[in-house]
Amino acid sequence: MENVGNDYAQHFVETRERPQNYISDGSLDAQFQGYPKLHELVRRKADIIQHTATPPMQLRADLHTLDLTSLGRHFFDVIVVDPDWSHIDDDFSDTNGRADPQRWNFNQLANLRIPDIAASPSFVFLWAGNGRGLDLGRKLLVKWGYRRCEDIVWVKTNKHSRASSAPEPKAVLEHTKEHCLMGIRGTARRSTDSHFIHCNVDTDVIVAEESPQGTRRKPIELFHIIEHFCLGRRRLYLFGDSHCARPGWVTVGSNVKKTDFDVDTYRSYFAEPIGHLVPQDPGKPKD
Repeated sequence: MENVGNDYAQHFVETRERPQNYISDGSLDAQFQGYPKLHELVRRKADIIQHTATPPMQLRADLHTLDLTSLGRHFFDVIVVDPDWSHIDDDFSDTNGRADPQRWNFNQLANLRIPDIAASPSFVFLWAGNGRGLDLGRKLLVKWGYRRCEDIVWVKTNKHSRASSAPEPKAVLEHTKEHCLMGIRGTARRSTDSHFIHCNVDTDVIVAEESPQGTRRKPIELFHIIEHFCLGRRRLYLFGDSHCARPGWVTVGSNVKKTDFDVDTYRSYFAEPIGHLVPQDPGKPKD
């Protein structure tokens, strides 16, 4: 009679090494290596994006009090929102009078003036964690006037660190991923708006190393997905820090180390002949 054994991997139990560590060609650098023509097209587009990117700008500010419309009304083509869900109170209505810029509740997030600074059409990418942020995140998109169109999943590897974060009290399964909800405002059709969006090149799964303990860094591949998908050059990152600073982006948050954002200078980058869209040829790099 055949013996029945335990089918759980003792290796994972003992080492905490995640199975996704063994996914082949999962990193951004390794993608499309087996498809030279596609790899070359992606490389050429990356060159165009780099040549037409605005200089990185940062603004250190408390988003509780910052008037977002001072950045530009109905202006941004892409907005990334990255709240720290561990600092968001369960109470929807108040934060008990705390002045800590890190503390938020749902109503405060919902009242961010995202609709006033977003162009139409435009896209929002909301990091929603892997727990209650998923439910609240969908409600936020509705509050901001977006409809959810995609859900990007970051599958976290731990090749360089076997330490796992503490299990969430209400979790049934071990969490090794995060979700980024993607919303659209207005209308952008694949068949007619290729000047603004390029679809079906990147996937909705990111396989990347988990952030170092004590940090909230997100994988650089999300920037790559956004920049290659949406050809709008006016890009904003909210709740960011200096690690998010990147050519082509304005990063705003209380953890940003410096302020060099100037609205008039920033607007000047989108004057003709280039305008606010990534052109279809490299053109000349901006000074």
